[in-house]
Amino acid sequence: IYVDVHNPSRSISYNQARTIVRQLISGLRAWGVQKGDCVAIHSFNDIYYTMLVLAIVGAGGIFTGSNPAYTTFELNHHFRSSDTSFIITEPEHLDAITTAATAASIPAHRIRVFDVLGQSVPDGAVSWTELLNHGEQDWVRFEDEEISRTTTAARLFSSGTTGLPKAAEITHMNFVAQHELVFELNPRPWRVSRVIAIPLFHAAAAPSSHFGSLKAGHINYVMRRFDLPLFLQTVEKYQVTEMAIVPPIAIAIIMHPMSYEQGYLRSIRASNLGAAPMDKDAQKRFQRLLGPGANCTQVWGMTETCCIATMFRWDEEDETGSVGRLVPNMEAKLVDDNGTDVSDYGVRGELCVRGPAVTPGYFNNPVANAESFDEQGWFHTGDIAYCDSATQKWYIVDRKKELIKVRGFQVAPPELEAVLLAHPLIVDAAVIGLRDVIPGTELPRAYVVRRPGTDESELTEDMVKSWLLERLAGYKALTGGVKFVPSIPKTASGKILKRVLREESRREVKESGWRPRL
Repeated sequence: IYVDVHNPSRSISYNQARTIVRQLISGLRAWGVQKGDCVAIHSFNDIYYTMLVLAIVGAGGIFTGSNPAYTTFELNHHFRSSDTSFIITEPEHLDAITTAATAASIPAHRIRVFDVLGQSVPDGAVSWTELLNHGEQDWVRFEDEEISRTTTAARLFSSGTTGLPKAAEITHMNFVAQHELVFELNPRPWRVSRVIAIPLFHAAAAPSSHFGSLKAGHINYVMRRFDLPLFLQTVEKYQVTEMAIVPPIAIAIIMHPMSYEQGYLRSIRASNLGAAPMDKDAQKRFQRLLGPGANCTQVWGMTETCCIATMFRWDEEDETGSVGRLVPNMEAKLVDDNGTDVSDYGVRGELCVRGPAVTPGYFNNPVANAESFDEQGWFHTGDIAYCDSATQKWYIVDRKKELIKVRGFQVAPPELEAVLLAHPLIVDAAVIGLRDVIPGTELPRAYVVRRPGTDESELTEDMVKSWLLERLAGYKALTGGVKFVPSIPKTASGKILKRVLREESRREVKESGWRPRL
């Protein structure tokens, strides 16, 4: 069921998984994990990552995963926002984790070291393997639908439509619905196998990788981190049948000469692209690398929809750039800028959804919930869409929300702006995402106002970039550059006019051929 592509002798079968999860459940309870406690995993991908997730949920706890690229500043926010009580981390990150945990009032005895690669465990620390030494216990069971609907299984982070990253509550019902609606109602005539290259803390991976594979018998070849040659070789070696990847990976495959040397991807029967838009011409180029009759289609979803909300059947093809049709039991409506329902075929509006896979809300964040959900329970996605009357296909055409998509990861401009404004020589700042400069990703760009009297040499572009990079993960870097301006355009009420900045940046890219200094 789970195979380590770096060392295939490391693998976990269905029966082994059952035993390991039961052992970990017993170990977590002995450690002190109680129902409702949130346990964070801070690690790159590994075959035992999923075992821990299933054990956390099976013990009655709540899983949350943090990005190994996070700084202590970001980790502290993550732990506080998710109300994390216990942490399992790779030893390389133990110092940063300990610092962030202390700031979040998490004691040292609630940290375990995930030394799955045979790393040495620092003095005074305890290996996660200690959790396997307490016998076996059964997982929490319930058949009541209301309990399933209201019991949180995971807190997955999203930037939502505005603001800083926040913890979306994903319930047992959400995960069950996602699996049933995406896989069980759309069965394949082949055994599903896939290479997991997307981070296992990411909402695009969590439902299928952690919760669906054991139920459906899907085989997962787990990569610690994405490596293009190894990815291609693994697909060919194991004759992998499906791909679920983000556009930056697809673009990397298209652009790499190795992809054309031999039929590495000819075993692929179906491929889904999601987490960011994909140019339809690039989509066609990617599809030509797949097996005979294989389809490559786009999907749409969010952390808040527990991954996929619109998709195509595996036997459908599409060359129009559509993200497919609503999955069963998912409702949708369109609203204008005033929140008025304008739902009709061919009409553009903000896409709002509700259904069994949609989160009940953000954890401990009433302000974000009030902004994102209306009185009828519709979740306002911030994506502008329309539905074609003849085909019922949905198309995502714009974004109302400020969110920047960098290689499939979410970057929230307010988070970057807050860090920039903490600089003593910056009095105002705005961050936008440059689009259509590099295929498959956006580039964060900052507009900065220097403090009056500050010389240009006292605050340079490189200084601003370094200030941010010291405090935030690398993928949030200002790869779109820094522009120093006398003022930031704003409305009379003080709201930043991001639209003006985006139009200005588009003109610059188009007229001057601007390219990033990476």
